[in-house]
Amino acid sequence: MEIEKYSLTITDKDDSTTSVSIMPKEGLALQKERRKLYVITNEKKEFLYVGEASTSILKRFQRGTVAYNHFVRNGNARNGYKGYKWLNNKENLFRTLTVFALVFDEEKNENRKFVEAVEGELVYLIREKSGKWPLFQNEIHFSNCDGALEVALEVLENVF
Repeated sequence: MEIEKYSLTITDKDDSTTSVSIMPKEGLALQKERRKLYVITNEKKEFLYVGEASTSILKRFQRGTVAYNHFVRNGNARNGYKGYKWLNNKENLFRTLTVFALVFDEEKNENRKFVEAVEGELVYLIREKSGKWPLFQNEIHFSNCDGALEVALEVLENVF
């Protein structure tokens, strides 16, 4: 299992909207073909969010940013989604974040239930180890899948 590390920069604009950029610009998590799990932390090593995506993580972050900007400009959610809470510079003072991404192999790529099970296990393990839920986590998918806990433990070992 390979975990990639990226730096995510949030740029604040005068109208309270934001944009995001990611470095490096290459890696498996930036390809759209595979399902992936990502963990976002700040400079204080606090866990902000754990998520999963089937698109490039940059595309996923851009979609969350578009929804957040729509909410900031219009005061209403876009299809019920307000975007990432960690983009708000009043709630999250850190504008450079670290993203750890695990890209699943072809066998697990088609099994969203397994990926979501790893996500749920990882969020729970973060709570158990740090004493807090990820600061901006607003949902967790729960599933019982063989092997999910072991993958979550390995991810946690690499990012904690």
